[in-house]
Amino acid sequence: MDKSLTNTYSYTVLPEDLDGRRHFRAVALERMLLNVAYNAAGDRGFGAFKLIDSGSVTWVLLKFAAEMEAMPAEEETVSIETWVESVNRMLTTRNFVVRNAAGRTIGYATTQWTIINLTTRRPVNITADTTIAGVVNPEAVPVALPGKLPETCAEASLSLKVAYSDIDYNGHTNSMQYLQWMLDTCPVEALYQRQIARLEIVYMKEVLYGEQVSVHFEEMEDGSALFAARGAQGDFARARITWK
Repeated sequence: MDKSLTNTYSYTVLPEDLDGRRHFRAVALERMLLNVAYNAAGDRGFGAFKLIDSGSVTWVLLKFAAEMEAMPAEEETVSIETWVESVNRMLTTRNFVVRNAAGRTIGYATTQWTIINLTTRRPVNITADTTIAGVVNPEAVPVALPGKLPETCAEASLSLKVAYSDIDYNGHTNSMQYLQWMLDTCPVEALYQRQIARLEIVYMKEVLYGEQVSVHFEEMEDGSALFAARGAQGDFARARITWK
């Protein structure tokens, strides 16, 4: 791997990252990795705020997958290495390696992104609007991006109206908020007793302020769980969690 094309950041687990059993939350894992992506893009010259301020375009997450052998521990400082694996006109893939305080790899993640125009909400040419093509490091991680996740047929477990606290600087629901809604449909004791082995999320449509969302949760026979955040016109996002 060409280390000149990777960025490494440290993260110390905060009290807010822990659940009622002092386990690292899945939402904290996604937040940690997406903040690393934000910082790495900024440090390489194509961060979100630079794109917004210079051209009214911004990064949007399409797919997220993480596989964890172990979660970060209470007050532990972990390191996250990240790089851009590939890019074309419409899509780019960014990878991550998570290492614990002892330097042992405890997880991998991969993400897929696009850039949209904030006025039209339509995709734009990534390679025309950024310098990202110059930092591609074609090194894969042993984690596959999610394909088309199955649709859950379960009845809604949670219904809500998107509020101010759900919205991020792109003017739509924050990526982590979908996962928070989904996990809120699970029995709390089940979350306390199980650890995530693989987390997959596919973001299908933007969810904007004031929209109505129903959240669906279904336990599968293989022990995994399917989730969906759904609106009147179909699913906004789907997720699947494989438990240990």
